[in-house]
Order: sequence, then structure tokens, then C-alpha cells
Amino acid sequence: MSAISIRKVQSARSRSHAARNVSTMGVVVALFLIAYYALVFIVPFYRAIWLSFQNWDFIVDPIYVGMRNYDHVIHDDYFWQAAKVTLVFSVAEISIALICAFGVALGIHQLPHVLQRFYLGLFYIPVVVPGIVSILLWRWLYLPGDGVINGVLSRFGLPVQPFLNSTSQALWCIIAMVVWANLGGAAIIFFAGINEISIDLLEAAKLDGAGLWRQTINIIIPLLRPIFFYQVVVSVIGTVQMFEQFYLLSGPGFSTRTLAVYTYELGFKTLNLGYGATVSIFIFLFLLAATVIQVQRFMTKQS
Repeated sequence: MSAISIRKVQSARSRSHAARNVSTMGVVVALFLIAYYALVFIVPFYRAIWLSFQNWDFIVDPIYVGMRNYDHVIHDDYFWQAAKVTLVFSVAEISIALICAFGVALGIHQLPHVLQRFYLGLFYIPVVVPGIVSILLWRWLYLPGDGVINGVLSRFGLPVQPFLNSTSQALWCIIAMVVWANLGGAAIIFFAGINEISIDLLEAAKLDGAGLWRQTINIIIPLLRPIFFYQVVVSVIGTVQMFEQFYLLSGPGFSTRTLAVYTYELGFKTLNLGYGATVSIFIFLFLLAATVIQVQRFMTKQS
């Protein structure tokens, strides 16, 4: 038998062996995931792109309008107002949430092991509370007349605040609510990262005279950089897409109207589905650009 024939036989045997090693259940699960991904993302995304070139109000047939919707977005003052509110909310919420979550994780890490579990569970309670329940709870707390927060302020002789009835306070009220609701999940991730840091490294720093502050700045934060990166990327995607918080805790005027709320109003209140789909495409492009920038910055710092 020639060398070529031997190689063909060996190749056929290897393919047969590889085919026997393929799990039928694994193939079924993979095909199911591909079908699910296509159903819930690819098809709606393609539909949104197609709809962004149409003018459709759910009543008459869609009318092709070319790039008119995209040109309208660029010159739409309401769109840029909503983008500004979204940007302010995202930057403020992510900054405050990261600082608070890291501070909570670092503080709990200094406690005895028995207390660590208790406080982690305590901070994680808001995460498991249904979102609507949390929103309605904070809406009750923010009531201008007989709300709990204003009741406490008046008891200490402080002036009553309008909260959600104020154009300058409404957005910050939502930021406080979102930080409270998600603090526990981020704190657990930071806590797990701190626990992965070598105790010998921290002990060596202590022997060199480094206190908790110097350990945090020079050791803990640099080693937790991948966790900070993950939290920022996930938080950017989450904050831009938030809807229920702004819809149920809405402030006066356009003070709390984000891009997500604006898209909803275009699609389901004014029935301008084509333009609403165009705004959603811009939201996707914003998220994609923010994610790519964060990945590039992270890779640059790692290299």
C-alpha cells in the first residue's frame, strides 16, 4: 500500500473516531442555542434595521423613506436631549455604584468571616427583590407630602424636598434608587476578587509598613482592574437600556426622559415605528462604540 493510501486510511479513521466522540446531546443543545439566539436577537435586529428605513404607524402599509429617519435623528433636539439625560445618568450612576460597591466589599473583607456572610447577604437583599417592588417602594419614599424621607427631614427640622417633582432632583433620585438596588451584586463580585488576592502579598505589604490605604491603592485596585472593566462594560449596557425606573419614577418635563423612554414613546405612543426603530439603532451604535472603547483602553493598559 502506498504512502498516500495509508494517509487516506488514517485520515478516514481519525474522522470516524472524531464523529464517535461527538455528543448527540451537545449537538442538540448547540442547535437549540443557535436557534434561540437567531429568534430573540438576529431576527428582531434585522427587522429593526429594515423598519428604520420605513414609515409605519401600525395602520397603513410601511412606506420606504430611505435615509429620512436617520437624517431626522441627527437634527432632532428631543433625541439629543434624551441622549444627554442618558449620558449624565450613566456616568453618575456607574461612578457612584463602583465606588460604593468597592468600598462595601473592602469594608466587609476586614470583618471576621462570620460577619462577612451576614453583611453580604444583607446588602444582596435588594438584588433579589423584584424590580417593580423596589421602584414602587422608592416612589413611596419620595412622596413630597407624607413620604418617609420627608418625614425624617421634617423631624430633624430640615426643609421638605420635592424629589421627583423637581427637574433638578428627579434624575438623582433615580440614580440613588438604582445604586441601592444593584449594590449587593457588584459588592459580591468585588469581594470575591479581593479574596483571590494572595494573603502573603498583603502581609508582606503590612510588614513594609503599608496601611490599608496604601494596600488598596498599590495592590488591591491594580489587581482588580479586570473586575472594574467588567463592571463598567456591563453597567454601561444596563444603564442605557433601563426603562422601568424612568417610566415609573418619571420627573417633570424631559428631566428623566432617556433614550429608552424616548424610543418607547415613539413606538407605542405616537406609533412612529420607523423613527423609533431608527433611534434604537442609534442606541445600539452608542453601546457598541462605548464597549469597543472600553475594551481598547483595557487592552492598552494590560499590554
